[in-house]
Formats: sequence, C-alpha cells, structure tokens
Amino acid sequence: MPNLRLIKADVLKLRRRRGMLIISVGLTLGLLALAYLVTAIQHGGNPAKYDPAGGLAGFNDSLEFLALMSFIMAAIVGSTAGSQDIDSGVFRDLAATGRSRTALFLARVGGAWVVVGAILAITLAADVAGAFALADGTATPGAGDISQAAAMTFVSGALGAALAVGLAALFGSRGPVIGILIAAHLVFEPQLQNAGFLGDARQAIPASAISRIGDHATQGLDYKVALGTAIAVVAAWIAAALAAGAWRTKTREI
Repeated sequence: MPNLRLIKADVLKLRRRRGMLIISVGLTLGLLALAYLVTAIQHGGNPAKYDPAGGLAGFNDSLEFLALMSFIMAAIVGSTAGSQDIDSGVFRDLAATGRSRTALFLARVGGAWVVVGAILAITLAADVAGAFALADGTATPGAGDISQAAAMTFVSGALGAALAVGLAALFGSRGPVIGILIAAHLVFEPQLQNAGFLGDARQAIPASAISRIGDHATQGLDYKVALGTAIAVVAAWIAAALAAGAWRTKTREI
C-alpha cells in the first residue's frame, strides 16, 4: 500500500521545482490559452473565413493536441520525480534508514500523478471554459464530450508519468528519459501506427489506446481498437513501467 506521507513529501519536492512547474504549465495551460487567443482573434477579424475559437468543434480540435502535450508534460514531471532523489544523493540516505525501497518508488509515482493530475485538471477546466465562452452561438460540449476528453487527457498524463518514473529509476537521470519518451511518442509511434505489416499488434501502441479511450478515431489508419483492449494496453504499459522501476530501485547499490 502506498505511504501517503511519502507521497506528500514527493509532491512537496516537485512543487519546489519552479522551473519544471513553469515549463509544465506552459506546455499545457499556456499553449492552450495561446491557441484560443489566436483563433479568437482570427474569428473576430474575419468571421466568414474562420470558425469560432470555442464551441464543440473548437473543443474537439483541442483534444488531440491536449492529449499529446499532457503526455510530454507528464514525461517531464515523471522523470524529475523518478530521478531527483538519485541526482541529489538523498536516495542513499533514505535507503539507509531501512524504509522499503518499493514504498519509496511508489511514492515517486504517486507524487508525479498528483502534480500531473492537478495541472491537467486546471488545463481541462480552462479548455471547457474556453469552449463555452468563445462558442459565439455554436453548439457547445455536452457532459459526454467533456467526460471523454477528461478520460483521454488524464490517461495520457498518467501513462506518461508512469513510464517516465519507471525509466528514470532505470537510467538514474531524467534527461535521457525525456528525450526517449518524446521521440517515441512523436516519431516512432506514428510510424508504427502506419506499419501495416504489424497488423493487429498495432493495437498495443500507447497512442492508439489513448485515442480510443477518448473515443477519437485513429485518423487515416486501417485498424480499430476496442475500448476494453485500449484500457488493457494502457494498464499493461503502466504495470510494466512500475515493475521495471521498482525492481531497479530495490537492486540499486548505495
């Protein structure tokens, strides 16, 4: 069972990383606000050419981008959570006290999830508010649309954070982890999604599972992912990352 006191301590450590928080908020809330601002100015200047910034159409347009940036932001937070004790030398002291190394690792995961979840909750609330405030008389998102958006956004963030914490425990630093996860999500996963020779194995690609959980079709692709399969895929990737990270934490020499 996760130790809540350890999780709170890890959350506090992450909150003190001002630079990381500024980047994380900028990648999600900041870019979302900028997108709404630009499209609102375009619509205001030429309503006949540009659709309203908000409304259901604008809200749906923002979701794939939000899911993508949620994963990248979570990779930054998770890699920081997974490596900061090692980088600072605190892990040696914590392990020497006799605390369970598994509990220490799970606290990092919990701390990353709390911080990522808080940032995404604020960002998603701003997205919904923008969709209604800038609808300009068009249809607005319903409860179903919002719940699907929340599912896709939070799942993307949870997966990115879990993978980052697990890989950071394996590598012992955050730089390579951020680079690997961003490259995998932006470059390699789209390539694999279009690799027809892989057949149904492409259902195991995280990006496909995240899109399906948000009820978004994989645009231009010749395969579909069942919702149950998508949930199982995300759970399997998280479990694998946590298992690898916990193993490395338990076997790391001090």
